[in-house]
Amino acid sequence: MTADASAPIGLPGGPYDPPHVRVLSLAAAKWVSQPIAVLASLGVADALGDGPRAVEDLAAAVGARPGALGRCLRAAASVGVFAEREDGTYELTPMAGSLRVDAPDSIRNWVLMLNQGPMWDSFGKLEEAVRTGRSAFEVAHGRPLFEHLDKDVEFRGVYESAMGELTSELAGELAPAIDFSGYGTLVDLGGGDGELLGTLLRHCPESRGVLVERPHVVERARVRLAELGVVDRTRLVAGDATEEVPSGGDAYLIKNMLHCFDDATALAVLRRVREAGGEDARLFVIEVVVPPGNGFHWAKLIDIEMLADNDGRERGEDEWRELLGRAGFELERVVPATPPQSVLIARPVRRVGG
Repeated sequence: MTADASAPIGLPGGPYDPPHVRVLSLAAAKWVSQPIAVLASLGVADALGDGPRAVEDLAAAVGARPGALGRCLRAAASVGVFAEREDGTYELTPMAGSLRVDAPDSIRNWVLMLNQGPMWDSFGKLEEAVRTGRSAFEVAHGRPLFEHLDKDVEFRGVYESAMGELTSELAGELAPAIDFSGYGTLVDLGGGDGELLGTLLRHCPESRGVLVERPHVVERARVRLAELGVVDRTRLVAGDATEEVPSGGDAYLIKNMLHCFDDATALAVLRRVREAGGEDARLFVIEVVVPPGNGFHWAKLIDIEMLADNDGRERGEDEWRELLGRAGFELERVVPATPPQSVLIARPVRRVGG
């Protein structure tokens, strides 16, 4: 049972608060994000899966102190994540349900990745990144993010699980929205556990796939592709997807990888794809696209994560068009996908005499 999704949610920093109070509510975002992350880490949403429970009962179930747990629940409930009932017990809300491990739209690992450990620590060094251009993550930890992931196996598991959590929803939407059936070979660069490529292949029974990933990820992809029933149509390549670009693909997929890099590195990857795919292959880049103007958009905030954690950045449509053009592609269209993602579809610019 979950609380009524239509129940009003009291968010901090309302439009009728004085400007300085609204700024304070934004600056104090950790007062909201950290309690939610603690509750996610403790597995409170899973413990409430069978119905409401008292704080004392929950505390015993998740290994926490009742008083402190109750305070975190109260804070989270004030913004619609969990809800306190009249009898003092707590229950799930639709938002709290997304913190369950087994939820189809689970974002538990995203919450943990952003609010605990290495990526949380990097934000304490953001000013140095702004002043010097150095990665805040590297300043905080003494090594770049991806090098750190190679060493910190526990955090790598959280990071990779977070990357996979949003792929399933996107894959399910993308497969029927864009007709990939005309492409004989789909090449997914940095395709994680194969969720996206596998879902597309299920919709395209005549197509074959190639997935490029790091060796330890390839083995997980083999399992997932087998579950999807397409492993026999997929070639797995263990390697660095920024360097290892198999030739002969009819469509190349790059999801949420290029935003991790500066323009020079992203351009080098795109040029490798252009050479590998030849004159007829289509390119599908899945990224957020920064819109112009002062309005809110997730891309503008994700861009700060890129600033803090590596040398990457989010880009506007004109910036993508220019970057793709330098690599020998023409941006054909941008297709909105699961928010905040978009699919940039590009074709090779034919060379003279090609």
